[in-house]
Amino acid sequence: MPCQLKTFSHYIDSLLEPAAFQDVAINGIQVQGKKTIRHLATAVTASLNSIRKAVEIGADCLLVHHGLFLKGKDVVIAASLKNCLALLLAYDITLIAHHLPLDAHRELGNNWAAAKLLGWTELEPFGHHLGMVIGVKGIVPSKSRATFQKELEYFYGQKAQCVLSGPKVIKSAALISGGAHKWITEAVDNEVDCFVTGTTDEPIWHIAHQDKINFFALGHYATEQIGVQLLGNYLAEEFSLQHTFIREMNPF
Repeated sequence: MPCQLKTFSHYIDSLLEPAAFQDVAINGIQVQGKKTIRHLATAVTASLNSIRKAVEIGADCLLVHHGLFLKGKDVVIAASLKNCLALLLAYDITLIAHHLPLDAHRELGNNWAAAKLLGWTELEPFGHHLGMVIGVKGIVPSKSRATFQKELEYFYGQKAQCVLSGPKVIKSAALISGGAHKWITEAVDNEVDCFVTGTTDEPIWHIAHQDKINFFALGHYATEQIGVQLLGNYLAEEFSLQHTFIREMNPF
C-alpha cells in the first residue's frame, strides 16, 4: 500500500526535528509531487543526474541531503535549476531535503552513525555551530595511523587527504561530515588524536602541523552518503516502501 505524502513528511519532521536547527537550507518538502509514495529514492544531492535517475527508476519521492533551495538566497529559475525543476514537475516527483538535521541525528545521521559503524566508543557531542552540536567524538580502538586511514578509506570508499602530524597511534577522534575542515581548531581544543571530515583547505596543513593533530579528509560527498541511506532504509521499512539509493561518482 502506498503511504500518504503528508503523513510521510510529518513523520520525517518528527524524527529529525528540523525546527531545532538554524540551517541555511530549507528542510522538508522543497517540491511537492504525488500525494502518495510507493518508491522512495535517496541521494546525497539533488543534482540533475540524480533527478534523471529518479525518473528512470520510477521514484515518487527523492529524499536528499543537499536540496535545490537555501533560505534567504535570491533564486533565478534558469540553467540547471530550470532543468531540475522541469523534470521533477513533469514526472510529479516530490523532493524532500534535510541538511543539518541529518548530519546531527544520533541513530540515522552522517556523524554518530558513522562513528558507531567504525567501532568508536564513549561517544560525545562535538562540533558547535550556531548553538547546535552536529558532530561526534569518541574513543578509537588503538591502532596505527596507517591502519586508521585504511579503515576510513574502505568505509567511505574514497582516498583520504591527510596531514599526519599528531600521535602515531590513534586512540581518539572527532568527526563532522561534509565541509567542516574549519572545526579542526575545536578538535585541537578537545585534545583528540585526529579530526575526520569531508573537505580541506590550505590553512589546514599549517594548523595540523602547528597543533600536532592528525587530519583526514574523505570528501564532502563520500562522508555524507551515510545518513540518506540509513534514513531511506529506515523509512522504507517503516512505511513498506521500495527504496533505491542513487549513487553518483563525486570525488569532492
